[in-house]
Amino acid sequence: MSDHKLKPVKRQFFSYFKYMIFILIFVEILDTYTTNSLNVVVSEISSEFFPYLLPNAAISFFQIFVAIATLGMYFVFLNQYLADKVGRKLLLAFTVFGMGIASLFINFANNIIVYTIFLFLLYFFFNSDIWVIYINEESPSDKRALYTNLVLVGGVVGALLIPVFHDIVINWRGMTYFAIILGIPLSLIIFFSFKETSKYLEIKMDNSIVKEKRKIFKENLQTIFKSTRRREFIIILIISLIVGLNNVFILVGEDFLSDSFTADDVDMIVWVMGIASIIGYFITGATADKIGRKSLCYIFSIIFPLSILLIVLGVNLSEGALTLVTIGAAFANLSYWGLRILISIMALEIIPTQSRGTGVGLKTLASSVGITVGLILSSIITFNKGLAVSFLIFSLLFIVVFFLVLRFLKETKGVNLSDIE
Repeated sequence: MSDHKLKPVKRQFFSYFKYMIFILIFVEILDTYTTNSLNVVVSEISSEFFPYLLPNAAISFFQIFVAIATLGMYFVFLNQYLADKVGRKLLLAFTVFGMGIASLFINFANNIIVYTIFLFLLYFFFNSDIWVIYINEESPSDKRALYTNLVLVGGVVGALLIPVFHDIVINWRGMTYFAIILGIPLSLIIFFSFKETSKYLEIKMDNSIVKEKRKIFKENLQTIFKSTRRREFIIILIISLIVGLNNVFILVGEDFLSDSFTADDVDMIVWVMGIASIIGYFITGATADKIGRKSLCYIFSIIFPLSILLIVLGVNLSEGALTLVTIGAAFANLSYWGLRILISIMALEIIPTQSRGTGVGLKTLASSVGITVGLILSSIITFNKGLAVSFLIFSLLFIVVFFLVLRFLKETKGVNLSDIE
């Protein structure tokens, strides 16, 4: 084909690519908002559902029910496995629609049991990371982290909207309105305007790989664990488990901060954490494709436990407590999500295309197990020692992450996804 015929095709692709990025930013806004919006009203929810318990006991029991709800995350693995079976587009539209509907149901929760059931549904849909597969399968190999973090930067708008809505709404149920209004129409836009990813279409057109794609679940797993980089994938699963354990800070950190600061102060801390996420995603996007994934993993795994220590020490100060805790929370948020997205990118870069959705699902499953176990263990620790001790114990596991990355993981910068076996 001549160059003058290729140019219109290239222009058409880049025009669609820009549109895809634009829509995926809204997907990430929705995902970020639904992931974190209820976390800033934990103290309100626990006090409504456990009005007769002391604060430590109330948040302890609340963590147990949230742990039950996080079992919904285990079905995220099913979503990502189906992404290998029926395609990325359908599953992306399905999970976006689900976030909107689940938020609508949560709005009607009138007790902790109903709340847990509907929160279970919400966990089923968010954090599927189908959009991450879209980005990684459509982006040039030398700009994969850049475009991933571009979407994440746009998605931080969802985090910045949380304290805004928290100031506006009358009670915690109002935090669900934005997700309801955005999720349902966005799913329709994706369903009717998106294309299937080019990498998925490649394996669909290859008859030998089509047969591979139709294999039963057990054989799909064997594809992953017989690959040349299976040991690295196992290490990524362990790291994902550790990251999940530390999600307890994200889930119930507001309750910990509300004991020492006013609601306005907590909203300000949440706002700063959102800004820190933007800075972190810019740093990650600009440097991960240049200096590599591993270097940033080292940095983030050191920053996180130091940040948690700063928060725990800061709340006990008589002067400068708010400033110190805000700085600690900002760096904790930056490093936590930075490491989480880096591990997601590295997982995608070592999994064969025909099993990529399944592999990402396994990684998400490992993280989900960590979240559930972390909440249960934290509930026990909190009841006896308080949240501060729980946060510190789990954060120290990031030191283990540092040495796992150092010892076992290879650099994945610039890997061609089509060449992975």
